[in-house]
Amino acid sequence: MGDAPALWLSCFGRLAGRSAHELKNPLNGLALNLEVVRSRSARAGTEGSALAPYAVAAASELERTIPLVDALLALARPLPIPVDLRSALQPLSVLYGAIAVAGGGSLVLEYESEHLFVKGDGDTVRALLAEALDVTIGANLEVTGKLADSDGMLSLRMIGGAGRPISARMERFAAEQDIRLSSDEDETALLFPTLARAGVDSNT
Repeated sequence: MGDAPALWLSCFGRLAGRSAHELKNPLNGLALNLEVVRSRSARAGTEGSALAPYAVAAASELERTIPLVDALLALARPLPIPVDLRSALQPLSVLYGAIAVAGGGSLVLEYESEHLFVKGDGDTVRALLAEALDVTIGANLEVTGKLADSDGMLSLRMIGGAGRPISARMERFAAEQDIRLSSDEDETALLFPTLARAGVDSNT
């Protein structure tokens, strides 16, 4: 698993670069509306009702920003062992979902159960999930996915096609971990070896 941290950092760097624009836009809107509130509130005789639309707009931009910041912070923290695939996927789906929406598309994921534990460490799981999402999300792309049990494996299948090929390095890495990662013009799929739902030994 020596390559896992480096691969995850590479994927995280690419994700941060792609999501920076989606974070910057609401922050700019927030700053602009707050400046209007500040400057107009300093004028004598300004009614509060005249400032309300700008305050509401600022609050709306803040609401757009918070989930993205929370997702980035979550990705900076290590995942507990064993890795819950749903927990690993959630912040990634928030950021890639924002990227998809900005391109005129969407990302909708369904989960078969509350907890979906897989073999592997956090860096490995995150790197492979990020790669699968990254190759799938593109401009004007409607992506739907489902996380489910599949013959002793946990599968994430996303319908929407690939915007770019999976990197050869990532394909080799997945194979070394007994994880299947594939993509074509119709579907991107990840299959992880599973662990028991409850009472899982973290050293398994």
